[in-house]
Parts: sequence; C-alpha cells; structure tokens
Amino acid sequence: MQDLARYARQFDQILQKFLGYAVLFFGTVMVLVTLLGIFARIFTQSPPFWTEELGRDTMIYSGCLAIGLALPRGLHIGITYFVKFMPVKGRVFCDVLCRVLMTIFLVVMVVKGIEVCGVVSMQDSPTMGFNMAWLFAITPITCALQLVFLVLMTIEDAADGFIDKNIAMRTHDAEF
Repeated sequence: MQDLARYARQFDQILQKFLGYAVLFFGTVMVLVTLLGIFARIFTQSPPFWTEELGRDTMIYSGCLAIGLALPRGLHIGITYFVKFMPVKGRVFCDVLCRVLMTIFLVVMVVKGIEVCGVVSMQDSPTMGFNMAWLFAITPITCALQLVFLVLMTIEDAADGFIDKNIAMRTHDAEF
C-alpha cells in the first residue's frame, strides 16, 4: 500500500505542476488579450471584436482549472470547527462520508457536463465562431480532475490509516 501511495503522491505532484502551468498560461493570455483590447480602444477607437470574448473565456478556463488545484491543498470551503472536537472514529467517519458525497457529486457533474456539451455543441461562439462545446467542456474537465485528485488523496490517506487526515484540513505547502 505504501508503494501505491508513493506513486499516487508522485502523480499528484506532476498533475498539480501541469495544472499550475495551464492556469498560468490561461491567466497570462487573459491579461494580454484584455490589455490589447484596452489599448486598442484607447489609441485606435476600434478594438478587435474578439478581445472581450477571448478574455472572458480564458478567465473561465483559468479559474475553473485553479479549482482543481484547491482540492489537494485543502483550500475548498470546509466546515471543520465541530469535526476537530470529535473523537478519532467520528472524524474518520465524517471524512469518509465527505469523500463519498464528493465522489457522487463529481461523477454526476462529469456526466451532466458532458450532456450539456452535447446540447451546446449546436451553437457557435458569437464573435469568434468556435463551437460552444469547447467553452462548456471545462465543467466535466474540472470535475474529472477533482475526482482524480480525490482518488489520489484517498490512496495517500488510506496508506497512512486516515488518522488525523481530513479532506478539508490539509497542509498548504504544495508548490507549482
């Protein structure tokens, strides 16, 4: 089990690094495109028509991919005040219940997100002309990434016996 946990930890670190660079890329594109639109509006009075939409779309991708980075770092909202005062078995039960409920939610979001992509695939972007399924695909992608992180965290925590582990109270020492 320790070997599996070690591999899970290594894969988790690689995935977080890749995701961090993707967030950085989309955030940088968002800033550059927005600045281009602002300067073009100030100096030429006719900004490129696509800057607002591309800026918004890259902001959505950057933000949604960053959500995936929050889970392994314990940065999602979690109500832990009462859990801290529970006995060990109560804390473990709450943590396992939380993981099961998160898994169900994320699986449903992946399935429904794919369904939504199928519906919006009949529509094109108003100014840039790309298929809207590309924009809406971020929902199942983000949920699938969180599901992967949740499985990896569970493998790591199971190897340590779940004692003093909590999905909402994690260390924030992860780097990208």
